[in-house]
Amino acid sequence: EAECPGGCRNGGFCNERRICECPDGFYGPHCEKALCAPRCMNGGLCITPGLCICPPGFYGINCDKANCTTTCFNGGTCFYLGKCICPSGYEGDQCEISKCHQPCRNGGKCTGRNKCKCSKGYQGDLCSKPVCEPGCGLYGTCTEPNKCQCKEGWHGRHCNKRYGASSLSALRPSGSKQRQQSPSPKRAEERHVPPESNYIW
Repeated sequence: EAECPGGCRNGGFCNERRICECPDGFYGPHCEKALCAPRCMNGGLCITPGLCICPPGFYGINCDKANCTTTCFNGGTCFYLGKCICPSGYEGDQCEISKCHQPCRNGGKCTGRNKCKCSKGYQGDLCSKPVCEPGCGLYGTCTEPNKCQCKEGWHGRHCNKRYGASSLSALRPSGSKQRQQSPSPKRAEERHVPPESNYIW
């Protein structure tokens, strides 16, 4: 039987070319390394096939989970004790510092140094400008998403319709006076009952 320099470990066999042939789950010149699938992460050490020894702060079959007591804000993810991976737009140990000096408005998210990603219906550096599509024309101002405030004399969803004479007369109160109804006798009597009266009508 051939001998391999340094020997073959973990049940490895030394072939006639003096190279170790390793059993399943081991590899290396001396079959000294175990194979873990999935591989050990975050500095974990594979000691036998499929078994990782995890460094402090990590656990899981392949050391992929962190023992986190740290709270990460603004959508950050804890990846090690006291350390957070922050989404773009935030920084700091706990992702508590916004990269936007002024906060993004109307549901916008800070995505970088003073850059906001606006929610639907808003635009501008701080997401403070509402969007009206296709717009409010020459006679309107966009006040909310897809809501136009029309100037006097104009109407319509996009402030592109002018009030005509027929429309204006419809808005004015008519000249005919409504006939006032006289109150019913019972109501008239109720009005004249003194507040301290015990009568029930």
